[in-house]
Amino acid sequence: MAGLNILPPLQQGDLLILEGGSSTQLSKYVKDVDKDPLWTARSLVDNPDKIEQCYVDFIEAGARIVLTNSYQASEQGFDKYLNLDAKASKEVIKKSVRLARNGVKKCGKPEDYVLVGGSVGPYGACQHDGSEYTGAYVGEGKITKEELVAWHRPRIEALSEGGVDFLAVETQPTWQEVMSILDCIQDVDPIIPVWVTFTIKDENRLANGEPIKEAINHVIRHPLYSKGRIFAVGINCSAPKIITGALDSIRSVNRTLPLVVYPNSGEEWDGAARVWKGSAQVWEDCVGEWLKRGTIIFGGCCRCDADQIVKLRVAVAKALMAQLKT
Repeated sequence: MAGLNILPPLQQGDLLILEGGSSTQLSKYVKDVDKDPLWTARSLVDNPDKIEQCYVDFIEAGARIVLTNSYQASEQGFDKYLNLDAKASKEVIKKSVRLARNGVKKCGKPEDYVLVGGSVGPYGACQHDGSEYTGAYVGEGKITKEELVAWHRPRIEALSEGGVDFLAVETQPTWQEVMSILDCIQDVDPIIPVWVTFTIKDENRLANGEPIKEAINHVIRHPLYSKGRIFAVGINCSAPKIITGALDSIRSVNRTLPLVVYPNSGEEWDGAARVWKGSAQVWEDCVGEWLKRGTIIFGGCCRCDADQIVKLRVAVAKALMAQLKT
């Protein structure tokens, strides 16, 4: 798609592969990751070498963007489950950046060959109840905007101080929380690049039922957008079959922002039982449609391992060749 507004850390001509699901790959080396209330964040303390190995796996599979294992990291969670105080928790989150950089070095890649994004997951991800897929904690009489800003701040500070290339505000079920996070980023580090990805219920609605169009309108009205700090928007950890329509919803509001897409396998997360249910979908054939709509970052999320990233890389190459021939 012509006319995309390419901003740092992207460069003109970039078409980049993102890693897959960190928990899925880590589960090959560490037992019961999905059952752990800290999810992959516990391994920042207990199994840092395994986290580094996952980065090696993804980079060798073709990834040129990796995300820190901070998605489910929080001061409250580290205090409750690892008895870490605020200072120690911040150091663990900063360590997540170093582990990603170490993975790049172990692959023998130049430091600027792989972008390291700081994962900023939603509040719901740290509640251990699956509410990152519903946004049920946001609304009248529930958590306030001020509380969300305060809750996200320590992690955003740590990732910024740790030296990430950008912040990945990801798996967001509601635009209200995104606004809180962007406000926090603007206060902590107003020049760091940011992408924003939502998790969705269907082609037109976010996970909590709000219209995708409304969410994108709020994002592009935020001061960070007008300052050129939001360099991409998109969809992640959602079923592949509904993503093409969701990208059309985004494009009906904004036609110039690059898109980032990293679906899950198509299975559904049961937050109560802590298991994935249903069947995986074959989604490599969707890549061409996502490319046509201006997607320039492709990856996988939950239940997508390094082998899936190899398949994705091939699918992206084929889709690009097909479009160049037309």
